[in-house]
Amino acid sequence: MNDASTQCLHDMFALHADAAPDAIAAVAGDRSITYGQLRERSRRLAAVLRAQHVGPDVVVGLHVPRSIDMLVGILGILEAGAAYLPLWVGHPAERLRFMLDHSGARVLVESDATRGGLPEFDGIRIPVDARPDAVPAEAGPRATPDHLAYVIYTSGTTGTPKGVAVPHRAAARIVRSGIYGTFDAGQTFLQSCPLSFDASVFEIFGCLANGGRLAILPDQRVSAELIVETVRHAGVTTLWLTPTLFNRIVDDGLLDGAGLHQVVVGGEVLSSAHVAHGLGSLGARIANGYGPTEAGVFTCCHQFAAADLAQSPPPVGRPLPGTEVHILDERLRPVPDGEQGELYIGGDALARGYHNRPDLTAAAFVPDPVGARPGARLYRSGDLARMLPGGLVQVLGRTDDQVKIRGNRVELGEVESALAELPEIRQAAVVDRTQGGDRVLAAYVVPAAGAPTVAELRRRLAARLPDYMIPSEYHRVEALPLTQHGKLDRAALRADTDAARLDLGSRYAAAGSELETVIAALWAELLEVPTVGIDDNYFDLGGTSASVPALNRRIHQELGARLSVTALYEYPTVRSLAESIASAGVRG
Repeated sequence: MNDASTQCLHDMFALHADAAPDAIAAVAGDRSITYGQLRERSRRLAAVLRAQHVGPDVVVGLHVPRSIDMLVGILGILEAGAAYLPLWVGHPAERLRFMLDHSGARVLVESDATRGGLPEFDGIRIPVDARPDAVPAEAGPRATPDHLAYVIYTSGTTGTPKGVAVPHRAAARIVRSGIYGTFDAGQTFLQSCPLSFDASVFEIFGCLANGGRLAILPDQRVSAELIVETVRHAGVTTLWLTPTLFNRIVDDGLLDGAGLHQVVVGGEVLSSAHVAHGLGSLGARIANGYGPTEAGVFTCCHQFAAADLAQSPPPVGRPLPGTEVHILDERLRPVPDGEQGELYIGGDALARGYHNRPDLTAAAFVPDPVGARPGARLYRSGDLARMLPGGLVQVLGRTDDQVKIRGNRVELGEVESALAELPEIRQAAVVDRTQGGDRVLAAYVVPAAGAPTVAELRRRLAARLPDYMIPSEYHRVEALPLTQHGKLDRAALRADTDAARLDLGSRYAAAGSELETVIAALWAELLEVPTVGIDDNYFDLGGTSASVPALNRRIHQELGARLSVTALYEYPTVRSLAESIASAGVRG
């Protein structure tokens, strides 16, 4: 294959569609589509988009659930020369409306499942299965590797999301085979990430740009159980996981003997112990995939050997071809190998910047002080790192208040802004902490008057923020702690686990049956709370999606009931869950 940096993502797919049109491109449940069919459907959509004057560097919204239609939408938008804007169906409508408005998107691709889901959009709506009215005219200008491929909005420090504008050249680096994995027609990839998470680019185009087969996870809440079921049923050989999911799967041996060839893990700091365990149990190569969205998904990758695991955390590897990394001090001077500095990224990996935000772009993408190329830039990652022997990069922490929750980037300032805008709250601070092996967010609020309830705060935040950005704990304090320099003392808040908790917003009612008593006791133990009423909401108590599998396992052990991965979302109180377990609908 030609050098990926000289090609667009959709053109790399087209090479395989032309060479093997009858090969299966993707499967979703009992549905499948060949490369030829996917190519034809995406070309039809591209023709309809071009008729609406869509072309290079035009941003087009894509509001389609995880499905084969989603692939048609992505490829159709790219084939038209445009950039796709992922509008993930699980995100609040207010957030999606902001993205459409801020990005300047005037065309929206939607499916039957989402049609009418964004009623305030007043632009042009195009069904993903649209056909041109007539024989398409000759195609207009085609995208080049320097044109935009996608714009993904990430959490913003100022309280509003920021759109990272990524060209084809940056994204195409990560799909080259033989660097940190084998990507070819013999591989079956799993597609489980929301499109709003840029690891989805690796899943989709690591597969389709190399002639592989894509197994699409059912459009449900992602869980270890659902991933394992799909991997085994579809014969997945190549898998991307967050460390949270990877650790759970390794600990429980869920994919031992599943036939995996390679696993790429990224999005959070890895555990050396879990990687070592996985190398011995999965029968697969394990690679790290490190990089911010601003640097084309992955900056550094590395296939682990046992010797790498003497370091904790394990190294993130070497930069991909066409990618530069520099570890610099506060005056932008290189630090000696082995010493800590801030990681700066350059080369083909770089995004253009933040879409329609030249101020943020200028602050984060700075002139290259160490390179020789005129006009070259570096992205200031905010990651603290050092260079290990052999040229391996080790990431050690952050210079700012950005954290990772279930692999998702969260700026604490955005969550704090959403809380502080509520009239019931005078001041708010948010920190991350470990809860039962998971990273969760804890909010500390100074009420303006009275005391808001957890249920009310969660409901209001859910209208603005994705679920992974909604705090799991809510504490009331008289004043936020400050350092001697007058700044918020987050370390003091992280250590203050005994601060008074806000009321849940439900009247306490004791268990009235043996089944309710067992469930309430399990919740109290898992969530480390003193009492649980039968009308208390599991998520208001501090439960998270990451803790749901552990609870389901305990319920199976204690009660013999097998719960679906969505049961706790449908029955989030002890009363409702007990009623459901007592019925035939949730027993295994």
